[in-house]
Amino acid sequence: MANLTLTRQWVENIYQLETSDPVMGGPDGIDNRQAKELGARTNWLKDQVDTINRDRTGYATKASPAFTGVPTAPTANPNTNNTQIATTEFVKTAIAALVGSAPAALDTLEELARALAGDANLKATLLAEIGKKANATDFNALHDLFVGIPIPYPLSTVPTGCLAMNGQRFDARRYPKLAQKYPSGQLPDLRGEFIRGWDNGRGVDAGRGMLSVQSDEIKSHNHKFKYIGQNQRSESNRTDIFNQLTVGDSVYRHDRRDDLIIKVANESDVKYGKTPYNDVSIYINNTGGAETRPRNIAYHYICLAE
Repeated sequence: MANLTLTRQWVENIYQLETSDPVMGGPDGIDNRQAKELGARTNWLKDQVDTINRDRTGYATKASPAFTGVPTAPTANPNTNNTQIATTEFVKTAIAALVGSAPAALDTLEELARALAGDANLKATLLAEIGKKANATDFNALHDLFVGIPIPYPLSTVPTGCLAMNGQRFDARRYPKLAQKYPSGQLPDLRGEFIRGWDNGRGVDAGRGMLSVQSDEIKSHNHKFKYIGQNQRSESNRTDIFNQLTVGDSVYRHDRRDDLIIKVANESDVKYGKTPYNDVSIYINNTGGAETRPRNIAYHYICLAE
């Protein structure tokens, strides 16, 4: 038994055995023709694979490739913001858009740094140049966001484009952006007021609506006084609590305003006040100012109106 002698070439078509073909073996027998053609194809394919394997030395690996030569890639669109490779063309286009119409003497970071270092009015220059390059749509959106927001302003004169928040009505046709924040066409009156964060379901200041007004209030509390007993009705045993009374204060029985025991009219009543009752209620004269407030600094509340 001998092996077929195979060539190393690509055979375009594979012979089909016919029913009329004789049974004939051997190197040139018709029964071995298909095997020789397929074997030639296999040898040719193997040669191609061997050539690729020999020539792939120095090729970059698929994971973390290190390219050599001059590799190329498709250039992304200018506004692309994903993981696509940024070609040199893409980078140069982006830099050109950033530099814009800058003169040749100011088109590098080094030149720009030198120029700014010699500018005595650096802040104004930067703001002016940034304003030239700023996206108008983004700027307008940010400006519109601040329309109607209270601003604590340190001067009494309202600047152009703003309104004092004095509870006044305004022209919605003239200030349409302000009307979006205050559809009623009226600003809150923030003169002498404190601003409080909206509760929004937290439960600390429940029941409040947006822009609702809340009057001043003192949290509910008790005042505790020393007990007055039967053995304290004499001048020598007067209770210490009477030492704390002043002219105008009153003492009532059982927390009843219709059962007056003592009305302090002068200093003598304070010193020698007596009561035949075991329990009394003390009502002290009003003290303090016209409101309850923390320490504060007065600002002029204004807002952007347009």
